Amino acid sequence: MKYLWFPLAAAMPLLLSYCDQAESRGDVSFAKSTFESLARGEEGVRDRIDWTTLNSLGQNVGLAYVQVPSETEKVNFEKAFVSQFSASFREAGGSPDQFGNWRVSHHDDLKTEVAADSAGGTVTITVTERDGKERVSGLGFIR
Repeated sequence: MKYLWFPLAAAMPLLLSYCDQAESRGDVSFAKSTFESLARGEEGVRDRIDWTTLNSLGQNVGLAYVQVPSETEKVNFEKAFVSQFSASFREAGGSPDQFGNWRVSHHDDLKTEVAADSAGGTVTITVTERDGKERVSGLGFIR
């Protein structure tokens, strides 16, 4: 029985590494589908965003969001953000199909940063987990 401990101990880092890779692939898929839905202006994407901590293109959207007094106004805030993000994205000539090379650019215990490239630059999407649910808490763009 004691001889089984050594192979098990040797295999643990590999198993943990595999779990991290699988989790990271899930984060990439989640970030990509959320970004594409947001760029298209799909209202259902609102549930995939962590509104209270959202940072978008250098703006602390979460700070403005938590100051909104009522639930009805928060829903209107969310809808307006999705609509305006999509409109601005399209007006700038953007299309979700222009982005490729989706990958994890940073991962730690608190968040995963996913990046994707286009001819115009790189989009970064921060994925965090709160209340047992993945959500986007950051959007950035690097030229």
